[in-house]
Amino acid sequence: MRKKHIKIMRLSLLGTIVLLLTGMGTAFALDINVLILKDLKQEGKYLKLNHSGMLYDAGIKQLAESKLLEKVETLDLNTHNLGDEGAEALAQSNYLQNLKVLNLFNNQIQDDGVKALFESKAYPNLSTISLFGNKIGPKGAEAIAESKTTMKLVSLDLTGNQIGDEGLKALAQSEVIGSIRELRLAKNGISDRGVKFLSDSKFLNHLEILDLGENKIGPSGIQSIADSKALTNLKTLLLKNNKLGDLGMLSMKESPVFKNLVELDLQWNGITTQGAMYLAGSKVLASLQFLRMWGNEIGEKGVEALKNKLKQIKNPLYPSAASD
Repeated sequence: MRKKHIKIMRLSLLGTIVLLLTGMGTAFALDINVLILKDLKQEGKYLKLNHSGMLYDAGIKQLAESKLLEKVETLDLNTHNLGDEGAEALAQSNYLQNLKVLNLFNNQIQDDGVKALFESKAYPNLSTISLFGNKIGPKGAEAIAESKTTMKLVSLDLTGNQIGDEGLKALAQSEVIGSIRELRLAKNGISDRGVKFLSDSKFLNHLEILDLGENKIGPSGIQSIADSKALTNLKTLLLKNNKLGDLGMLSMKESPVFKNLVELDLQWNGITTQGAMYLAGSKVLASLQFLRMWGNEIGEKGVEALKNKLKQIKNPLYPSAASD
């Protein structure tokens, strides 16, 4: 009985260790370089850690110290549960001098981590960063705005970070966004007030893609965009799930800001047949090829008006929810 009891205890201990290793991610059971080599692609220039499990901050610290990152231009660390400590480790790495694209989607980074990332001199060639689905808040946006080392950004994704109007104000007044061509700000609690700050910015002359979906923007906000002197190069404007209404469509009818638009997403905005008629009567949407109106009440009359006037539209006006 004693031997059997000891055997059971050993098995239980082994099971506990396995569970701990699984929960912590296999990065702690294997050498980090082994994990890197499994996923390193394009002659060492592309790394997306698919086989590591979640690295957490401890694993990111190991990663940041690996010489195998020396050639990496694209580093994808989405969904690794890394927080401020992990972000700080990346910011202190000696091996990211060639990094151009950093994907930190769906992690736990807050304002301190963002501050470290945007104060770092570790990646002088960084042009694209995604912080989609983190927790940076207004202070994190302010930290980005104060950066003196990331002045070459072409693409910045802050979707789902609740930066609010104050965070957007800081960004809009910062030279950090002076080279930006793609700016994603969906799900950030932004109102008409925040859009006014953005529209008045002196640093967005190169912006081509703007995502303001799932915020709190109404007719006044879209009027601010229509009046902007900086946003004249917009090609993609995403405004899904806001409160633009018919009056918002009237604002879009004449403004030259929209003359280069190729893609426009207006889904779920409380637009009726009247709003569709306003849009159909636009003289500035000649370049528009993709228009999404799903979730509005524009009726058959509105659909026909849009089809007849905007003949260059390539997609169905009412795509199915499954295919959208």
